[in-house]
Amino acid sequence: MDTIIQQIALELVEKITKMAFETKISDIDALASDVLVECKTAARSIIETISDECNHQIRDDKAGRKALGLVLKEKNRKRSLLTELGELHLQRDYYYDNRSGCYVCPLDDVLGIRKYERIGDNISAKLVTEAAETSYARSAQIVTDGAVSRQTVRNHILKLSVPEKEPEWSEKKEVKELHVYADEDHVHMQKPDKQKGKKGKIVPLVTVTEGTAASGKRKWTISPMHFVDEHFDGKALWSSVEGYIEKAYDLEKIEKIYVHGDGGRWIKNGLNCFAQTEHVLDGFHLEKYLKRICVRFPQKNLRVRFHKAFEQKDRKKAETMIQELYADAEGDSKRTKAVKEFGSYILNNWEEIVRRKTLNIPGSCTEGQVSHVLSERFSRDPIGWSEESLGKLSQARVYIKNGGKLEGKDFRPEDKDREARKERYSEYAERMLKEAVEGCFDWSIFEKPIVPFDGASGTQTLIHGLGQAQNTLFC
Repeated sequence: MDTIIQQIALELVEKITKMAFETKISDIDALASDVLVECKTAARSIIETISDECNHQIRDDKAGRKALGLVLKEKNRKRSLLTELGELHLQRDYYYDNRSGCYVCPLDDVLGIRKYERIGDNISAKLVTEAAETSYARSAQIVTDGAVSRQTVRNHILKLSVPEKEPEWSEKKEVKELHVYADEDHVHMQKPDKQKGKKGKIVPLVTVTEGTAASGKRKWTISPMHFVDEHFDGKALWSSVEGYIEKAYDLEKIEKIYVHGDGGRWIKNGLNCFAQTEHVLDGFHLEKYLKRICVRFPQKNLRVRFHKAFEQKDRKKAETMIQELYADAEGDSKRTKAVKEFGSYILNNWEEIVRRKTLNIPGSCTEGQVSHVLSERFSRDPIGWSEESLGKLSQARVYIKNGGKLEGKDFRPEDKDREARKERYSEYAERMLKEAVEGCFDWSIFEKPIVPFDGASGTQTLIHGLGQAQNTLFC
């Protein structure tokens, strides 16, 4: 094995040197790309060589295998694994394990390769990370240069177990106010057997912040943390939010927790377990309803009149104006329907509207959060989703938006049997690998050779004589 690895290293050095001299390093960017390809190829060859040597060591250690109860059944069973270096081609022996009564490839357990897996976990993490921002096809092209299909990307999304994002700080923060923004995205869903018509799904989103900050016209939220639920369950979603607030903040120091929303039932049920919670109507939705009714009654200056009623906390005045609108709309079904919807919305959310208009509360950004976190990927383009894919990928996207990074370990399902085999073989495998590589590398081949110098040779004697006679010959 040592000779093979050294030969690979020598060939790599020769190739890089040759490429550098051929291009005269005039295009160093192109040279770097070519060198990267050669380095990856060499690295794959080295890994395959080490794996092959370890496999042979296990095969030749008959006494050790007998102690473990491993009986050789098939040699050099091929397997490929797509990694960040490219596709590895491995050869492993197939054994029957007398103790467990099943067929195994010990080398797979030693190398951490799961059964039937053809793509490395780190590649899976990159595929899903890209898919959270762009299409499945684009993700496959970026990460694997099109080596895997869109379906493969989806399959690995479904395998993901999204970890819980912890707060950025270790100790509980002391703040006076929290502002929680809650809204939902409306996503197009696939219908079974390509049935015609539309099917939608509501994806709730909650964002916990410490308020907003501004610099000129630019505004942003302070320490935002986004939450979605994989199964779109509002109750489970609020439970996650409650757990985060309790873990990240000192509740005794919080005076108010303002929940900004559009008045939806699932939003009104949020964080009611905290005594500091007060619900506030989102300004965007309030203005949307005011605009709709103003269009129906353009001569009544309704926007100004209703705003005064909100600011004065005068519910009776608002009810009187709504009754007047009912009377004016009599006989017009469309206007009557508009008044009914407007009246119900205003009166059902009266307390939330008054808080919005009378308290010194930062403007709401519920729509902006939904647009940035969810809509940008899930609902702006004409895409149809399955519930499984939407749940997993929305959770992955939110995790990334929160500053998390998907890793290979997030794609490894718990397999107690494999872990037990790995633990059983680990000491044996470490010994095999150590014996395979210990003392096998002789890097002296890279040292500059010392050229022997014979001062007594005929050539050196002649040169020395000419040097002594230079005054005579060349005067």
